[in-house]
Amino acid sequence: MLKRQSDKMEEPKKMTSTILETTTETIISTPKRKSWVLIIFLSIITLQFTNGIIQTLFFADDLHWLERIIIFIISTIVIYITLKGILWQIKGVREINISSNELKLSKLSPLWTKTKTYRLSEVKTIEIKDETLSEGPLAMYQILKIIDKIKITFTYGYETIVATSGIDMTEARELKSIIDNKINISRE
Repeated sequence: MLKRQSDKMEEPKKMTSTILETTTETIISTPKRKSWVLIIFLSIITLQFTNGIIQTLFFADDLHWLERIIIFIISTIVIYITLKGILWQIKGVREINISSNELKLSKLSPLWTKTKTYRLSEVKTIEIKDETLSEGPLAMYQILKIIDKIKITFTYGYETIVATSGIDMTEARELKSIIDNKINISRE
């Protein structure tokens, strides 16, 4: 006999981004969407090259010392790059920092941080780009969360800059309105 589960009310989804407003700046932090397929793929590569280092250093007596050094250096570089990718997937955060006259975009990860600073006076149109694809190889990447469908971008000179991504359309509209308000307040 089937039991009927109690009717539960669905809870509304909360924003994935966090917003911190102070008197001098606004900080919007958006965590990276995790692609478990990419994390597993990069983990396998990391394990293979780690095994290559161990095999080269301890068990390959027939290799010349120069060959061992070359394999060690190449393997170390590949391990660093793949670990950087894994940590970006697991702990990565995109941060938008709007202050009185500048906009900072940061990518924060345990192994590296990349920050770019833009003058607010040069920031032009802020847009939400929906790059959803229904077919082709890029559509598969979107399904696997390797690339993001929705992005908030702005025009800076003759360049389009991605401010953040990995969010849904409702959150993108909310963040766009916050960014628009802060930039317009700073220009006045």
